[in-house]
Amino acid sequence: MREAVAVNSGTAALHVALFALGVGAGDELVTVAHTFVATAEAIVQAGARPVFVDIERETFGLDPARLEAAITTRTRAIVPVHLYGEPARMDVIRRIADARGIPVVEGAGQAHGATLDGRRAGALGAIGCFLFYPSKNLGAAGEGGIAVTDSPELAARMRLFRPHGERERYHHEVIGCNYRLSAI
Repeated sequence: MREAVAVNSGTAALHVALFALGVGAGDELVTVAHTFVATAEAIVQAGARPVFVDIERETFGLDPARLEAAITTRTRAIVPVHLYGEPARMDVIRRIADARGIPVVEGAGQAHGATLDGRRAGALGAIGCFLFYPSKNLGAAGEGGIAVTDSPELAARMRLFRPHGERERYHHEVIGCNYRLSAI
């Protein structure tokens, strides 16, 4: 990924990613229930509704065989979560998503360095979200997160949302959040 937007938590990384994609009221996002509450929390904070799909036994990731049945005309994004260092089957998930023009936002907080067919988890969708919680695979001095993408446009939107929607000092273009990464 060519662009990285540092934020103050993994939840913030998910939230800025959803903002960048224009997720809002009336939208649905397909994700898994077998994850930390922050995944659904970020979806709800963006104004959307989480639609839960069960996981596969082999990967603990979103079950692609159940994905298509969960997609509706209101589906705005798919949010698979990579758990225990094991990436979800992104090849199949992406094939389904790409056929419908639906972006994929990866929850990769437990997949730092994990690969699928030689490609890194977090770099397999439109946006990859990582967290640096002290007890996770890659911790920080305190807490932190990062959202990565190959899209300069998505990165610019995430960077705008991160400091209260402010591009220029005291000029707030959108309603944003205080998601700046701590100086520590």
